Amino acid sequence: MDNPSLDARQSSTGLKASITHVSGTESLINRVRGLVAELAISIVEPESSAFSDIALITVDIDESFSARARQSVAIARMAGVRHIVLVVGTGRGTNQKAAFESISADFTDFTAKLELTTAVAAPIGEHGTYEWDSGSELRDQLTALAIRHPHSDSSATAQPLSEQFSAHIACVSKQDLLAGREYRLRLPGQVTTASVTAVKYRLDLENLRRVPARSLSKDQIGVCTIATDEPLLLTGGIESEDARFTLSDLHTDELVAAGSVDFALRRGMNVHWQPFSVSKSIRAAAKSQSPCVVWFTGLSGAGKSTIANLVEGWLALQGRHTYILDGDNLRHGLNKDLGFTAADRVENIRRVGEVARLFVDAGMIVLCSFISPFRAEREAVRSLMEPGEFIEIYVTAPLNVCEGRDPKGLYAKCRAGNLPNFTGIDSPYEAPEDPDLVLDTTSAPPTELAQRVVALLQSRGVVSASKDQVRAVRGI
Repeated sequence: MDNPSLDARQSSTGLKASITHVSGTESLINRVRGLVAELAISIVEPESSAFSDIALITVDIDESFSARARQSVAIARMAGVRHIVLVVGTGRGTNQKAAFESISADFTDFTAKLELTTAVAAPIGEHGTYEWDSGSELRDQLTALAIRHPHSDSSATAQPLSEQFSAHIACVSKQDLLAGREYRLRLPGQVTTASVTAVKYRLDLENLRRVPARSLSKDQIGVCTIATDEPLLLTGGIESEDARFTLSDLHTDELVAAGSVDFALRRGMNVHWQPFSVSKSIRAAAKSQSPCVVWFTGLSGAGKSTIANLVEGWLALQGRHTYILDGDNLRHGLNKDLGFTAADRVENIRRVGEVARLFVDAGMIVLCSFISPFRAEREAVRSLMEPGEFIEIYVTAPLNVCEGRDPKGLYAKCRAGNLPNFTGIDSPYEAPEDPDLVLDTTSAPPTELAQRVVALLQSRGVVSASKDQVRAVRGI
């Protein structure tokens, strides 16, 4: 009774392992999988959203502790894995034991900086040629881990509710992890919307040195600060599974990154909303209009600013209170520190969205003219508004037409190699999936297209039609 069976122990622990095959033969990975199954340890895929307790990383002895192996180790650590075993597949060549010991030493030096609970290298021979590479060491290590309860560590302590925290994180998706973009964050028992407020740095996988960064690409790791829409109960420390989280695409739910909470940032809970007696509805009533955001999106040269200007002109003649937020104009001031990388474009629209929300709260009709190439950021602005307050206008024209117009000479600069990351040429544009209105600027003059926007605003009750327009419609 003092030595319960392994099956009994496993039924109470639910230990999970991921296997990352860096190099080696197919028989090596099959032997490792067979041993894990034999010990009744569940296998989860490394790229899945399921958290693993052990990361098994298989390498061939001839490949040494390669850059890919270091990358796999670091990604597992950023995702909060507490125990990492480097499984080294040996062969029949000479000096196999010396080669293994060299790999083991390199692995130990690298993982010393990662503060892991378990970091061991274990040899396993394809044919069990030698006693030392029979696989017994790997079996012993996994058995010892299986005996331990994976969630019994008492070093993790609950921290106060917080809306911001610092974390180590690994990007596991083809899409970059971008500061400012909203994601779906999952902690054990908690789900909310969150955004990376800043990427502090990424880690060089060769030496774990800090490298300045503003985003993380696939298989890159780094340290970020994260803000959530709702306060979370965080448990800090690598030893706690409750500290591990994932970030998924808000619209497709594709897994983008996995990480572990380092510590809560209390500043997020020290900021409180100050209520005022004059509300948005009172401000809007004083202007006799319904506040909203009219968002014009499309390629450069499509005609967004031209149409927005005509729409505002008509609204001004009707005595409406409006303001245009234009991409170029804001880059002279509020956003003058931003470039045109994907991360900068995300931050550009995030700031614009917050400014537009303030204008709407003031009771105004806000006309926003921005390329806004990413669907996620346009949807993020929509989420800031109340239902019906965000009206998306897709201003479209073929690329060759936009390039032929080229009112600011930007396409010419891009073609000459002087303007990288230009939307439509070497940076993507994601067209709206279900816009409120589509305006093809090759099909009608700008004045007619502007009237279509006005008609939409009238049909939505944003502004009322003038008496002359009502008479014209009724044939009076």
